[in-house]
Amino acid sequence: MRTVVITGAAGFLGRHVAEALLARGETVRSLDLVAPHLAGVEAITGSVTDLAIVREALQGADGLVHAAAIADLWVRDSARYEAVNVEGTRTVLNAAAEMGIARAVHVSSYTTLVAGGTAEPTAPLTEDVVHPPEAMLGPYPASKRRAELVAEEMAAKGLAVSIVQPSAPIGPGDRNLTPPGRMLRDAAAGRLPAVLDCLMNVVDAASVAAGIVAALGRGAPGRRYLLTGEDIEMAELARRIAAAAGVKAPRARVPGAVALAAARVEAGIAAITGRPPQAPLTGVRLALRRRRFSNARAREELGFAPAPIDSAIAGAVAWLRETGRL
Repeated sequence: MRTVVITGAAGFLGRHVAEALLARGETVRSLDLVAPHLAGVEAITGSVTDLAIVREALQGADGLVHAAAIADLWVRDSARYEAVNVEGTRTVLNAAAEMGIARAVHVSSYTTLVAGGTAEPTAPLTEDVVHPPEAMLGPYPASKRRAELVAEEMAAKGLAVSIVQPSAPIGPGDRNLTPPGRMLRDAAAGRLPAVLDCLMNVVDAASVAAGIVAALGRGAPGRRYLLTGEDIEMAELARRIAAAAGVKAPRARVPGAVALAAARVEAGIAAITGRPPQAPLTGVRLALRRRRFSNARAREELGFAPAPIDSAIAGAVAWLRETGRL
């Protein structure tokens, strides 16, 4: 039996990873700002930027899943991305190397594969696509790319850390409502008057957790693995969510140029008021790139087999109802 530390275990993906490890009989220890309140999980409360707390959490551990991050696509002070997503990763992985952690997984994002520019590749994007942080479409993906570079640097120094890049996870248990979770809730409640004319990739959250556990066991150090699901038009995704919830699907579509202009105005207002925008500029920019993704490497090397997104949608809608969130 291993002891595995999960940073960010109180978050959406972190909880799914904890549950997957517990089901395998592993000992799970959480390091997060709040306790995950999962039976059988030892909780240590603190920040990944606090070296003393990180060392305490890693004491006697065999494995590490570093999932803690600021995942919102907008924060008023973008320096927080650097402090938590980049320097927090550096603190955690340096401590893991110092304390002899046998295996580690760094949870990144598929947004690090999407850059600006005019070229629209016809082939699905793979992990071999490499962009510098400055080419990213906003401060969040830029911070996640810099964190990847930290993980790659640590792998080169001998830490057995692999990198996973999930797309937009959906499913039950999204207590804090990630950006995909907010969209799903609003669509299930019939509160989406219109949808952006864009392409998304969504994936079952429990399948991502299984992929992370597999990477912890056999992911190659320094190697990136895309944990993506289905490429789907936003209008079709909203239709499936509405059908699962028994509400009317939105019919109107917002053209990309209109959405981009509105997001820029919202960004200006948010910078003044501090209120989060309804449609963050980073999210609109990413969505309008219309990229498709290949998870072939994760399927071949990790045995990744994402469940159909319709089952994830049904599970999410049922959970939202059961917990009074609809």
